[in-house]
Amino acid sequence: MKSIAEYSAIVNAGINRFEYDEPNSLYEPISYTMDGGGKRLRPVLTLAVADALDANVEEALRPALGVELYHNFTLLHDDIMDNSPTRRGRQAVWKKWDTAQAILSGDTMFSVAIDCILNSCYGDSQRISLIECFNKTALAVDCGQQYDMDFERREEVSVEEYINMISLKTGALLAGACKMGAICGNATSDICDAFYRYGINLGIAFQIQDDILDVYGDEETLGKPIGGDILNDKHTWLHITAMSEAHDKMSAVYAQGVEGKEKINAVRAIYDDLSLRNRSEQQVEHYMQLAVDAIDGTNLRDEVRRFFTEFAYSLIGRKK
Repeated sequence: MKSIAEYSAIVNAGINRFEYDEPNSLYEPISYTMDGGGKRLRPVLTLAVADALDANVEEALRPALGVELYHNFTLLHDDIMDNSPTRRGRQAVWKKWDTAQAILSGDTMFSVAIDCILNSCYGDSQRISLIECFNKTALAVDCGQQYDMDFERREEVSVEEYINMISLKTGALLAGACKMGAICGNATSDICDAFYRYGINLGIAFQIQDDILDVYGDEETLGKPIGGDILNDKHTWLHITAMSEAHDKMSAVYAQGVEGKEKINAVRAIYDDLSLRNRSEQQVEHYMQLAVDAIDGTNLRDEVRRFFTEFAYSLIGRKK
């Protein structure tokens, strides 16, 4: 097994070698998006799982790049839907160009992602399995996004509904990335399922951690404004729990009609009174452990189990 940094370097080298077609006006926003950095967690997982199963890492690179292209496509469109002007400390594509260009270039990224998988070096059977996994993953992410949008029109959402939503919107892509790596390695169904469960629970933990960072993170480190979830009344784990346990206080804040930093500070004060930062961090730990347990339940060699355990827990201390 290589290190996370080594897998990430392989992904970045693949992105740097990527050749875009014409017209430039269509592909320039894609190049801009892919050059924007990011953690590369999903393609790293694809490569690491493939490597863990003794597959050739370079051969698994094209499917991994397909995963990363698709992930960035979702972010590009998310920024439009969320009206978010920045991404990774830079202007979002819709802000730098315009909304129509962002939609079209995003759609193109989806097609290029599929092309990466179709033109990988694997035989027909494996490529069909990769495409099936990719499509099921994309559909799950779409369902999760729709649930998220539906929740915006509802006053009340349960924690159980929220966990299901993020297992689709965030967890499914990490799970799909893992399973695609397992397919590259010709894994058995049991191993594919184990890595899929690892990815789902890792994704749930990752999203709750993201919710925490949106409220308690550092704006300069994150590269985006803090408190966006509060300003947009997003149903996060913290918001749902606060509405359940301190409904009157939360309702009073909304009744006052406060906006901007005043609203952020007022809601965060309620979160603090309920110790929600600590409690949400415990939720992150819980789902991280479920992810680790999925791998520990396999007969994979110790080096592999250790890598994926360390990968999972390295996310807990992340600052962005």
